[in-house]
Amino acid sequence: MKRQPTPWVLAGVPLLFAAISLPMALDWIEPNGFYGVRTEATRASEAAWYRANRAAGQAGLLAGLIGFAINVMTMRSGRSILRKQVLGVAVLVGVTLVIVAAGSAAT
Repeated sequence: MKRQPTPWVLAGVPLLFAAISLPMALDWIEPNGFYGVRTEATRASEAAWYRANRAAGQAGLLAGLIGFAINVMTMRSGRSILRKQVLGVAVLVGVTLVIVAAGSAAT
């Protein structure tokens, strides 16, 4: 039976979340309809926009880096491929929930 490759792409996805979050954390993203936290409150107030996006960006940056570390440890473990995939996806869901919660709480 051929050995399946470790799903390393799952380890790298949290870094993508961190990279996407960085401009938000640094207030580089002006109010728009495409990128950032878009709620009624953030659309109504520029101050709310920057506050919510800064919070979501900081949370996403931190969660993305922590998620990357957890996924690297998971991929290097002796667990089965299926378990690695499930744990990797669980970390991605967790990172996403942290970003959404931080952005929602700040509005």
